[in-house]
Amino acid sequence: MTSTIHNNLKDFNPISLDEMNTISLLRRYDQKFTLNTSQFQEVFPLLAKDYHCLTIDNQQLFEYTTDYYDSSDYSMFHNHHNGKLNRYKIRFRDYNNTKNSFLEVKFKTNKGETIKSRQEIAYKSREFNLENNKFIGENSPYNPSNLNKKLSNTFQRITLANVANRERVTIDNTIYFSNKKENKTLQNLVVVEIKKSKNNMDSGVNQLLKINGIRPTSFSKYAIGSALINPSLKYNRFKKKLSYLNTIHDGTIWH
Repeated sequence: MTSTIHNNLKDFNPISLDEMNTISLLRRYDQKFTLNTSQFQEVFPLLAKDYHCLTIDNQQLFEYTTDYYDSSDYSMFHNHHNGKLNRYKIRFRDYNNTKNSFLEVKFKTNKGETIKSRQEIAYKSREFNLENNKFIGENSPYNPSNLNKKLSNTFQRITLANVANRERVTIDNTIYFSNKKENKTLQNLVVVEIKKSKNNMDSGVNQLLKINGIRPTSFSKYAIGSALINPSLKYNRFKKKLSYLNTIHDGTIWH
């Protein structure tokens, strides 16, 4: 799929990182869609007329690495599985093309708003030092000493923007999960996420996907990745999503 993406990216006008940062949307409302690669290839070229593509040093496709941390009893995973609002994710994320790393805490409120707090750290650092521990304590109810790495994840991302509408759209593909015992790669899945400052998801992406019969669906990389590679975890509420992943990957992803 990568070659097809590159062919289509040339049709998008660029937007710089500085321009993109004017709509950072650390407080936002999200809407996600899951597509197979064939569906994505049909709709992606149609976005070029309304959206600019993040471009850094002539690159438009970027690689991210994320390590997710949770308590020993997977409380953050279970809160997501059980549909609990006012829930958290804690992660270290590397932006591999630009050699930047951040410690991030994501908070999903009971109003459906996502609030992301982050601080920059040394590239690829995973240190629970005084500064990082203070940051986690100030932005979550979790004690850093009780957190352990539960899941590693890499993926490729395209970021689009409509500055006039204060809208960002991320497009993730080639999603890879691993822990100490297992790994899975979702080659045929594309996750599209609309991010807006207001709880109004009327946008060009939303309309285009609806026209093509693609409806919004929740999708958490941490929750789904954990369920895929750790069969001992509770997953009954994710069965529909796991079955979909199996369908588009010829029955090789989930058993």
